[in-house]
Amino acid sequence: MKLEREVIIDLLPAYFSGEASAATRTLVEEFFRENPDFEKSARSAAGPLDSLKAAPSRLGAGLDAEREKLALERARLVTETRSSFFWLAVISTLMLFLFRIQNGKVIWIVWSGSTSGSGSRAPLIMAMTAFFWLFYLYARTRTTPLPAHTKFLWMATFYSLLTGFFKIENHKIVWVLFHGDPSAGIFIAAFAAALWCIYFIQWWQFKRTNK
Repeated sequence: MKLEREVIIDLLPAYFSGEASAATRTLVEEFFRENPDFEKSARSAAGPLDSLKAAPSRLGAGLDAEREKLALERARLVTETRSSFFWLAVISTLMLFLFRIQNGKVIWIVWSGSTSGSGSRAPLIMAMTAFFWLFYLYARTRTTPLPAHTKFLWMATFYSLLTGFFKIENHKIVWVLFHGDPSAGIFIAAFAAALWCIYFIQWWQFKRTNK
């Protein structure tokens, strides 16, 4: 599990003083194994630990039990979000390569079928794959947990874009989700509308609590 440098430095005072919990020691030692140069600098630092950061530490030299708990919770939420979207991205990517053997031939499940039937699954799964990878890459750039309204914004945008998927068939535009039986398209459109409502509610609450 990869933790941000800032979170680890926040935990170092408790770690070196011997007052850290078992969970904190495990997190710090795992980061040390992955970053031996950082471990060497941390163990040999005679001055304040702020020198290990590009910017001054917000918590200073001391870290009490409550701050340690908050730092661990922040680390857990950050890594949990990353891990969730990483594995969703991996699974959706692997779905593109599902196949079966039929009459001695390899049949790619997602990519086979008629244009009006199972063949329409490919662009939808590709969209899901791109969405999950983009969300994962975005989460990797953050050192703090994603606000709830941000997650709903991404999800609402994604499902809204899904309803706009189309293909050209016989020189006509065919809306994939509404072609043939439109029930799937109607359901996804309603789901996207609900996500937008939740997003605006969450955004309003976030703004109100952070004034």
